[in-house]
This record gives sequence, structure tokens and C-alpha cells, in this order.
Amino acid sequence: MLKKCRLITGLVIFSLLIFASQTLAAPTVALDGQQLSFDVPPVIENNRTLVPLRVIFESLGATVEWNDLTQTVTAAKTGTEIKLTLGQAIAYKNCSPVPLDIPAKSIDNRTMVPLRFVSEALGANVRWEDSTQSIYIISAESQLLLSSTQQVRVHFIDVGQADSIYIQLPNHNDILIDGGNVTDGSNIVNYLNAQGVDDIELMIATHPHEDHIGGLPDVLDAFLVEKVIDSGKTYTTNIYKTYLTKVLAESTFYEQDNYQALTWGNTILQILTGNETWDDLNDYSVVCKLDCGNIEFLFDGDAEATAEDDLQGDISAEILKIGHHGSTSSSSASFLSRVMPQVAIISVGAGNTYGHPAAETVTKLQATRAKTYRTDLNGNIVVTTNGNTFAVVTDKNLPVPASPIYTPSPIVSPAPVPIPPAQSTGIYVGSKNSDKYHYPSCSYAKTIYLSNQVWFNNKAEALEAGYEPCGACRP
Repeated sequence: MLKKCRLITGLVIFSLLIFASQTLAAPTVALDGQQLSFDVPPVIENNRTLVPLRVIFESLGATVEWNDLTQTVTAAKTGTEIKLTLGQAIAYKNCSPVPLDIPAKSIDNRTMVPLRFVSEALGANVRWEDSTQSIYIISAESQLLLSSTQQVRVHFIDVGQADSIYIQLPNHNDILIDGGNVTDGSNIVNYLNAQGVDDIELMIATHPHEDHIGGLPDVLDAFLVEKVIDSGKTYTTNIYKTYLTKVLAESTFYEQDNYQALTWGNTILQILTGNETWDDLNDYSVVCKLDCGNIEFLFDGDAEATAEDDLQGDISAEILKIGHHGSTSSSSASFLSRVMPQVAIISVGAGNTYGHPAAETVTKLQATRAKTYRTDLNGNIVVTTNGNTFAVVTDKNLPVPASPIYTPSPIVSPAPVPIPPAQSTGIYVGSKNSDKYHYPSCSYAKTIYLSNQVWFNNKAEALEAGYEPCGACRP
């Protein structure tokens, strides 16, 4: 009887050991200090951990596609594409084969993928802690933010339907491209103060529209600015006169864009524009490229497609500031194919009357597979790079509003110009909230509220009032 009790006791202990080993076989997984939650727990096989594919990929910022026919998962993130097929011991990273210690497999109707391969393929660091049966993942973004002090940070400041970009270089070298509207001036000054800006080595005013230079007088008052570059294109508006007066009063070094190259350490800012002559004021935008090594930025101002197509040389860049707030008149398919961006950033105001960014532009960006960020949805957007990789951090992440998918329409005869409403007279119409004038038939003109409409009898009248022709209908 005693032997039987001992045997039962031994079986119980053995069962408990098996249960304990099964418990330990499901480790906890933490990404950047936050424990991940899985609907199916991780499984350890052959000293390798398998986890549900969608949770790990999306936690690391990758988009995921599943092909049920081929049983293949494809994940993509900022220039990296990974493909794994159930049961196959070969995966592919950017089309290059990578052998796996253990293939992806289906467990409890969930596709499980090797955690270490997936994480490291996306630039993360993986560490196993045996004492706690835990896996700690540090994402590429966190590694970057924690690594070198020789970093470049590019801040796309949320100034609504306007532009302002602050480039934070090592050794307290600071560049400001544009300054939003007049009402944005104090906010930009506060933002720069919060970043510890002491002075500004370079200020670029891309072109003299109010939504790009409006806040620059406040910045010139608040900081010593060593150098100012603009296109040299003059304008008749009061804000342009104020901006120019402040530049001259600053006793700063002023020059026009002329394909200059400016260097701070290993970082080069190349001006890509010069003494061109254009019909549209937007096309006078100073376009420049920031070279940080293997990572480059292209800043497009409000350049329209005509000026974009005129840019010479290699304009490829990992990060592209989309021209003219995502208007249809910028970012042509040929231009985007030359840039080949991994990230596209649109500075745009929520609920703007222009319909920016246009559905057509959004569709073209989707075709490039670039990750798109918008200041109306993401707030301030900061891209940090050490010259070899980069990370994007945003203030917020609102859902993209529903909008019709753009599809090219067949060419048809233009519709007749509608008769202006009874309370308006004139050939051209503008908005009190904009500096553009349009044909009444223009799609942008149709979005202007009656209370905001301003009518002109001729082009001279519109220009005298400080308005510029619309880049879409080209009146």
C-alpha cells in the first residue's frame, strides 16, 4: 500500500512538473517597456518563440497582408518588406532569402511567426531573460531615440493650413523653414523656446505667401537670426513688407536662393532652386534637400508640378514634405517616382475649405507605398535620424476621415460657367480667408461660403487686392 501511495505521489509531482514547464513555456513579451497582449499565448519550440503574426507586426509599426491562397504573410515598414509562408523554413526580407530555425505555423487557428526573426528584421533588438521567462524587445525607433547625441530632428510644426519646419541639428545649430500664418508667430516662438533654441543659424522663407511667412516677423523679434534665404520674389502684401523690414532691421546676412550648399558637420543642406522665372508665385518656392548620410529629406514648399519637374539632379529622399498642402497641382506621379519617399508628410489644416489633401494626391501617395502623416491628424510630427535610420513620433493619431477614392475621369467638355449668385458680381471670385482668386466654376471656388466671397471685375483688381491666381483653374 505504501509503494502505491509513493507511486501516486510521484505521478502527481511529475504532473505538476509538466504543468509548471508548460506554464514557463509561455513567456511574457514586452515591447519598449509595455507588455504585449496575445489572444493566443506565445509558444516555445526548439528554443524559439512563436507569436501571433498580426499582434507582433502591428506592434512594431508594420502593415500586414495575408494571402489565404498561398498561406503567405507580407509585412512592410519604411522600406523593409518581409514575407513568410506557413511551413516554409525560408523567409524573405526585401526579396532576399533568410533561413529560419523554425517556420511559421498555424496553432489554434492563428498564424504564429518566429518572434526573433520578425523583430530583428524590422530593426528591433531582442533579449531573453531566463530567470523571468520574459522577452524584451526594443524597437528601432526607441533605439534611435536612446542612441547617439549626433542626431538630427526635423519638426513639422502643426500650424494648420500653413507650413513651418524646424530642423534641430547637433551642437545647437538650428534651421527654420517658413513660419505659418501671422497668428502662428507666438506659437512657433513658444515651440522653439521649448526645444531650447538659443539662436537661429538659418531661416528660409520659401515664398512670400502669408501662410509661409506670416509668423516669421515674430521669430525675427524673438531670436537672433544669422542668415536668411528666400527666392527674392517680392510681393505687395503688408505681411511681406513687414517680413522684409524685419529682415533688414535684423542686420542678418541675406541672400537669394542660388543652388547653395550649406554644411554643419556631416549634415548638408542643398538648395535646389535659383534664378528661375515663373508665372505662379508658388513656383518660386525655395526647394531644398537635407542630406544626413543615408537618410535624406526633401522640403518642397508650395512648388507646383511645373517647378517640381524642373528640379535637376538626384532628388530622391526617404522623407518628403509634400508640396502645397497636398493640392492636386503638386506631387505629380513622375515627381514622386523620382523622390521615392518612404514617408510623406502633409502640413494641412483640419476641415480646410480647399479640400486638402486632395483624394488624387492621397491615391498617388498610396501607390508609392509611402507612410503618410498629416498635421491635421497627427499634430506636431518629429522625424529623428542618426544618418542610418529614422523614427517618426507624433503628438496624436486621429483616424483618416472617409473620402472618395480618386479615379481618373475621361476628358469631357467643360461645363458652362454658372451665373454668379445675385448678391455677387464680377468675373473672378476669392475668399476672405485665402489669397487666391478663381473662376466661379473652379472646384475650390465652389467651397467658398457666400459670406466669405470677394468678387473682382478683372485680374488687375484681384492682384491689387493682394490675391494670386489659383493654381488649379489658372484664371
